[in-house]
Amino acid sequence: MQTILCIPGPWASRTELLSALVEARQGDYLFVGGILANLATDTHFLLELYEADPDLTNAFERAGRFSAMSKEALAAVAEHRMVVYLLTQPDQPADCASARAIAQAAAALLDAGGLAVKVETAGKAFEAAKWRELLSQLGAGPLWELFVAVAISSPEGEFFTCGMHNLGFKDALVRDLPPADAIQLLREFTYFEVNEEPELAIGHTFSLAANAPVYRLAEVGPQPYAAYPDFVNPYGMWELLAKQAK
Repeated sequence: MQTILCIPGPWASRTELLSALVEARQGDYLFVGGILANLATDTHFLLELYEADPDLTNAFERAGRFSAMSKEALAAVAEHRMVVYLLTQPDQPADCASARAIAQAAAALLDAGGLAVKVETAGKAFEAAKWRELLSQLGAGPLWELFVAVAISSPEGEFFTCGMHNLGFKDALVRDLPPADAIQLLREFTYFEVNEEPELAIGHTFSLAANAPVYRLAEVGPQPYAAYPDFVNPYGMWELLAKQAK
C-alpha cells in the first residue's frame, strides 16, 4: 500500500516548483527524476506533477469538512495552476514514523507555495496552517488527526473510520448506534490503537469506561469502501460488536 497526498500549488512549471522548493527549504529537499528526497533524514518519496484540475476544489471542499477548511482556503485552491501527488514508496512499511516523514515532505511543498493538503488515502483535507500546526506537535495523536477520517456513515447504519492504514493499523466499524455515540466510540478506539499499540485479537473487548458498554472485536469481511482502492485497508478492519450483558 501507499500513502498518497495531494498538494495543489501556484507553480506554472516543474522548474518553477523546483526553484520555489530550493528557495523555501535551502536545499534540504531535492526533486530529481520523480523522487523527492530529504538527504539529511534519508527519506525518499515519489512526486508526480499534473496540470490544474477543475474538479479539485469540490474534492477539497468535501474532504475539508473533517477539518473545517475555510472558504478562503478553498478559494485559494480554486486558483491552483498545478497539482502534485506525493506518495510513499510501494515497499515502504506503514507506521507513525513514515507518516510523519511524508507529512514533513508535504510541509516542504507548502513552504514552496503549496495551498493545502488532501490525504487521498483517507479522504481528509487540510488548509496549510492546520497541517503545519498538527505536524508541529509531538506524539502519535496529531498524526492520527492528520491521516484518519472518523465516523463516515453508510445508508445501512454503519459508521466507520478510514485511513488507519496510513499509520499501519486496522480501521474500525460499528453498527446501529446514534451518530454521536458512534463517533465517540470510533475516535476513542482508533486513538487507543495508535497511541497504545495494543496486541488486539478477535474476541478481545473494549470499553470507554468501567461502567460503559462493552464491545467485542470481530473482523469485517468486505470493507465498506471496497470500491475505492485508495481507501481499502490492507491490515483489515475491526468491527466493534456490543457485548450482551449476562
